[in-house]
Amino acid sequence: MGLFDKKYCDICGDKIGLLGNRKLEDGNMCKDCAKKLSPFFSDRRSSTVAEIKQQLAYREQNKQILAGFSAMFTFGEDDKIYIDPMKQSFVVSRRNPGSWSDENPDVIPLSSVTGCNLRVDEDREEIYTQGKDGEEVSYNPPRYKFTYDFYIDIKINNPYFDEITARLNDSDVEGMGTMEYNRYQQMAQQIINNLTQNGNTGMPMNNGFSQPMNNGMPMNQGYAPAGAYGQTNPYAQQNVYAQQQPNPYAQPNQYNQPPVQQPVSQNWVCPSCQANNDGGRFCAFCGTPKQ
Repeated sequence: MGLFDKKYCDICGDKIGLLGNRKLEDGNMCKDCAKKLSPFFSDRRSSTVAEIKQQLAYREQNKQILAGFSAMFTFGEDDKIYIDPMKQSFVVSRRNPGSWSDENPDVIPLSSVTGCNLRVDEDREEIYTQGKDGEEVSYNPPRYKFTYDFYIDIKINNPYFDEITARLNDSDVEGMGTMEYNRYQQMAQQIINNLTQNGNTGMPMNNGFSQPMNNGMPMNQGYAPAGAYGQTNPYAQQNVYAQQQPNPYAQPNQYNQPPVQQPVSQNWVCPSCQANNDGGRFCAFCGTPKQ
């Protein structure tokens, strides 16, 4: 057969147009059939025609499951992780639920998650000053601007893919230890708790984090509240004054002097994310005003 001989799709049988061929291990596939594969699938060239047909059958079943998926919680701002606690499943997509028909993102059971980890990528860019002639020159010592990207790597037990990577931030996060940096760290921990469940199968509680309905589905933009699936806030600090115990070695007040006043704790617990704040009028993690 010549280079420009007509080829036909071994999946649907249609003629493959110019530059439209997608090679398989033992055949050819048109670009229209290729679009129906899972967005997380990347092993097309080493897949057989029979394996692709099996996956497309699975993808048709996924459409029916996706129609019954109802996202109660949403994590992330670039790639979004939608969780349906009633169905014990989740979806990863950059699109909103109302525009899923073309993408058909995989509905993944929580029970198929084998691992979930936070990965923070750091990027360094040198900062320059202006020299005598107006040219850029380095500081001595050099100065740098650091930005960060937050990724969640989810290990999956699935016949067509074994990992999904979701980028949480939609723009560079500047400065380690800033409020924004800490917010994404807390968001990542909430994602890990929700996807792995940590042995807890209860439905997550919504402590004031729900957002307006989006295309008929309740959305929780940002991150799930502390307490989801029974988890506590890993970043909450203990109130040392509230837990203070009487001193068993204290001597009695022999001279009838007034007792020493203990300092009043300025710590307060955020009503939204349950984080413990050391003073201030606004939550350092989510910005909720102190009540």
